Amino acid sequence: MCCSKYLKLVLILLLPAFSFSQNKITEKQQIWLGYITQTKLSNHLSWWNDAHWVPESFGIVRSGLIYHFGKEKQFTTTLGYAFAEFYPPEGKSTFRPEHRPWGQTTYQHKSNSFTFLHRLRYEARYREIIVDDNLQNEFNFNYRFRYLVQMRYFFKTEKTGKLFLTASDELLFNAGSEIKNSFRLDQNRISAGLGYQYKNVTFQLAYMNQLIESNVDSTFKMNHNLQFLVFHHFDWRKKNL
Repeated sequence: MCCSKYLKLVLILLLPAFSFSQNKITEKQQIWLGYITQTKLSNHLSWWNDAHWVPESFGIVRSGLIYHFGKEKQFTTTLGYAFAEFYPPEGKSTFRPEHRPWGQTTYQHKSNSFTFLHRLRYEARYREIIVDDNLQNEFNFNYRFRYLVQMRYFFKTEKTGKLFLTASDELLFNAGSEIKNSFRLDQNRISAGLGYQYKNVTFQLAYMNQLIESNVDSTFKMNHNLQFLVFHHFDWRKKNL
């Protein structure tokens, strides 16, 4: 029963994407590559790093310090900084830099062979202004709020590694004076795929449907992403003994 409730929640979150997708105006195929690490520093502290690259779209590196709450450590809070660069539009040559202080809280729990993750993330986005294809050393600013729900189903196996199915939906909202109506849907990211966990390394291959709404009008873009992610966990606690 517990699993069915969460499956219903995922389906409810997917419904807005299907309704918005009817208004899409452009579509694009992309490859999304990511490398994510988490390093245990103590029983309650970890160091987070990740890097993502989508050719002809953007690249980002992100770092942060994680605090794990309680004995079960199902809750975490992270504070960090990210730097991104966005590819120029066709006919232009200047990449747009973005500085992004961020914070998030996560909750993770299990039910039989299912693992669920809920993540609420806040981002402050300082985007450098470009005029006539030249950076101006001035910045636009807005907030972004993101909610992710992710589900993994692990197949029972006697082998060392674990094969799993994964599905997720992430809703992203922009807020601020530069955003139409001050609060607006930015993106909806739906993904589904397969993963393999071997010791401290996890490989994940998925399809992500990325629906993007303009900040100023009612136009949409839809990206079809083939996403390959590598998760790498390290433990430095033993070295400190």
